[in-house]
This record gives sequence, C-alpha cells and structure tokens, in this order.
Amino acid sequence: MTLDLNIDQIRGWMAEAGQIALRYFGDVTPEWKGIADPVTEADRAIERLLASRIRGAYPHHGILGEEYGGETLDHRFIWTVDPIDGTRIFVAGLPTWSITIALLEDRVPAFGMVYIPLYDDWTYTDGDDVICNGRPVKGQLQPRWKDDSVVLSRSDAHSWFEMAFTRVVGLGSTATHFAYTARGSALATVGHGAYVWDIAAGAALMAKQGGEIRLHSGAPIDWQTIDLRTRIDEAFFGGHPAVTERLIPLFHRRPEPITHPGW
Repeated sequence: MTLDLNIDQIRGWMAEAGQIALRYFGDVTPEWKGIADPVTEADRAIERLLASRIRGAYPHHGILGEEYGGETLDHRFIWTVDPIDGTRIFVAGLPTWSITIALLEDRVPAFGMVYIPLYDDWTYTDGDDVICNGRPVKGQLQPRWKDDSVVLSRSDAHSWFEMAFTRVVGLGSTATHFAYTARGSALATVGHGAYVWDIAAGAALMAKQGGEIRLHSGAPIDWQTIDLRTRIDEAFFGGHPAVTERLIPLFHRRPEPITHPGW
C-alpha cells in the first residue's frame, strides 16, 4: 500500500465504535430492512462515528458504508464500513458479531480490521503482516484439511447448497469468519449474498496470508469491475488456494432454496 496508515489511530476509532455497540447490546429494538435483515440504532451510530473519523483523517478518500451508502466512490482510496457485521446475532444477544473496516486502493482491498468487542478480539493487517491480539500470525492459513477441520459459513448455507463437507459452522458474521480463517482457527470461509463491506476486510486478510477469495465459478473476484454497491449473490470461498480449489466442487447450489415450513 502506498498510503502509510496510522494503525493505532484506526484501532482507537474501532474501540470507540465498540463502546457504542456495547452500550446498546442486550437492550436494542431492531427495525427490519427485509426478512432476517435487521438494523439498529447502534448500526447507524457506529457508521456515523467511523465515517466522521475517516473524513477528519482522510478528507480526500471515499467512504462506502452499509447503512448510509457511498460517498465519492471514484477516489483512489475508498473505505468500507460495516458497523455491525452480524446484526441478527447482535439483536439476539449472541457474541460473535463484529465491527469491520477496510481500505480499498485502486478498488482492491489493501487493509482490513475486524474487531469483536465482546471478546476485545482484534484481527487486522499491518503492512504485510496480519496481527491477532498483538501477535503476528503470518502464514497461519490451513493448507489442507483433517477429519476435524471446520468451514465457517452462513447459518442458512444448507438451505441454499448441498454440502459434501462434514463440519460447517455459522457464527453469524462473515467478517468474523474471515478473521478466524486468517488466524488458522478455521479451514475456510464460505459465503453468499454478501456486499463489499462484508468481505473487504476479509479479502485484505486473505491476501496478506497468501490466500484468496474465489467465486463458485472458480474465478477470482474482479475488484476492478464489480459494482461496489451491489450484492454478490454467487457463493465465494476464502482460504488457502489449495483448500478453495478442493472445496468448490463440494458445494452444489440447490435448484430452489429450502425455506422454513409454515406454522
């Protein structure tokens, strides 16, 4: 990256955001943007805070956030903000939601940070390194799987895909999934129906670890041509290249998704 980021400053912003989230956690009333797609005042307050901090420090950069959309996306540097990735589990009082921020340089994710406030848990890039709670974890992607290897995915993945893989776990946050994959705690992240702000930090983490995000078609995400505001409906696979290559054929999209039975 040609831009020299102040990582301590960005961590300070994220810590502020975490305090906002924790003030709301356990006592929040959601609004619903769609089925199983809530938004809360915590989401909005955090995005306003982070956007304000970015504008103050980098006034000539663009910003793309989940709740308030994009500003000046023709800039060389564009920040993405997901104020609470995993709002559904945040509302339910479950712990693995995260706050995630990333920076695109020439549209390619170059920096990413994932913060899980309830655990005070940090994963982020710093130069060519990946840092987990103050410790470098370079080279921790799992290059092969064992009988007990875990893939992290959306909790509804089984309704969309037939999966010939034994252990698939959903923690409720795509950003959290990527953070744990980058640290070697999980074999890979599999997702679908995501936006750029959901995966940009994870893409930066994968790149620094020698990994990748590959679409179900086998093609890499083309950051130069995708619409930054449009949902990526195709399944994607993040992890070590040797792992993603073997995982893709094990996931087959159902002709029609399984839905909840009527009550």
